[in-house]
Amino acid sequence: MARRCQTGHAEGFPSPDSSSRSAMVSVGQIRDDLRFNLSRLVLRHGIPGASVAVGVGDDVVEAAAGVVNTRTRVPVAPDSVFQIQSITKVWTATLIMQLVDDGLLNLDDPVRAYVPEFRTADPAGSESITIRHLLTHTGGFEGDLWKATTTGDDALQRLVEDCVPELPQSEAPGSRYSYCSAGMAVLGRIVEIERRMPFAAALRSYLADPLGIEEIACNADEALGFNTAMGHVPQGDRGMQPLPVWATLPASNAPAGNHLAMSARALLSFGRMHLADGLASGGSRLLTEASAKAMRTPEAIIPASHPDPKHIGLVWELSGGGKVVGHAGGAIGIASILLLLPAQGVSIAVLTNGGDFKGLFRDLVDPWIQAAAGVSMAPPTPAPAASDPGTDFARYIGVYGTRNQLSTVSIADDGRLQVSYTGKGEGAEMMARAGLLSGPFTSEVRRVEGDLFAAVGPAETVGGYTEFLDSDDEGRARFMHSGGRSIPRLP
Repeated sequence: MARRCQTGHAEGFPSPDSSSRSAMVSVGQIRDDLRFNLSRLVLRHGIPGASVAVGVGDDVVEAAAGVVNTRTRVPVAPDSVFQIQSITKVWTATLIMQLVDDGLLNLDDPVRAYVPEFRTADPAGSESITIRHLLTHTGGFEGDLWKATTTGDDALQRLVEDCVPELPQSEAPGSRYSYCSAGMAVLGRIVEIERRMPFAAALRSYLADPLGIEEIACNADEALGFNTAMGHVPQGDRGMQPLPVWATLPASNAPAGNHLAMSARALLSFGRMHLADGLASGGSRLLTEASAKAMRTPEAIIPASHPDPKHIGLVWELSGGGKVVGHAGGAIGIASILLLLPAQGVSIAVLTNGGDFKGLFRDLVDPWIQAAAGVSMAPPTPAPAASDPGTDFARYIGVYGTRNQLSTVSIADDGRLQVSYTGKGEGAEMMARAGLLSGPFTSEVRRVEGDLFAAVGPAETVGGYTEFLDSDDEGRARFMHSGGRSIPRLP
């Protein structure tokens, strides 16, 4: 097992390309699964619509099911576009690595060498934040920045120069992985400066156009030109209903994945370029082989990723000892994923517009990964046994929070540990735009081992993991790491 590391490569971690090729999934199996099971599984998991594209070697299989909008009842087609949300971060990282290939920047340079205006709420601490820190989510500053700025070409500049300086520097740069969308904004601003064009124009010029992608939209106006999916949320007896707006996130942080939309086959073509170590299907080289491989080389461990610890590369997330490379995207009413199995030459893109995405992934996609790579990304995990009454939970009790959420850890009347989440600030505003409540949402958490706890979901299954980290002068946890984020204890 790889050691816990901060920045730098994880020791003992196998190369993704050294995995055995003995396991395989056939194109025929995938085609049959999509033909006979996709529509059934979409209905089973309450998903209004889904689009799937899978590449195996030189072959590509596409399928679609359901509708893009339950109000209009327009069917999903292979050319339908869905928001990909945080998968955009891989596009942003690719644009950065192209700058590296062109000799325009160095990953270990401080960010201020390229964006002199960059700073967090700790100007001195932020001096040492590097581009690599941003690519690996180890910058140490608060990451969920969902503030609206302008709607013009200066939207990203205003976010980086006016809003990022408000973000607390919770940890020293390089200390630990904590998901940071604000860091992606800074990387996107570097792209704008070095390419001398808005981020969306750079994404089209340096990636979408060379890949031959036409089914792509960078905003709602462009999305109107396509058969475009709306996100959906459950509305009581009315079932799944379309959101009142196409995007619940503002347009200000495009590099993190707020509005970018495309078809599943367009997303797959991007993934297949990475699978080919930077070579597009038409033969043009968009990344050097060294940069493509560096992006999927482990840099740091992701806390609370149990039972199979995940690592972060240069934005790509690595699972199964590096056998599976991927990134998910999600917002209210939207979920998506892009996966690569480098050793087997398999790539998978799945886009949905609401419902139980995890259920669809477990029943449709995970069996392909097991057949091809011999690992499972969605094993059924029973909840651990409840702690004995009177167990000492003093180290964990308290309130943890960021600008967008409060998490209160307390002991329930029956003596069990529980976490209550409430959205606030921009998080609450986003929920309100979707017509949803912002909490509180409470779940029981049970100890797995040490400071690692599992959230107990329906039918005594695990719904996620929380890890309590570090200690203050009184022995209390300084952070709770949940949802990929290190959330600091509040005074």
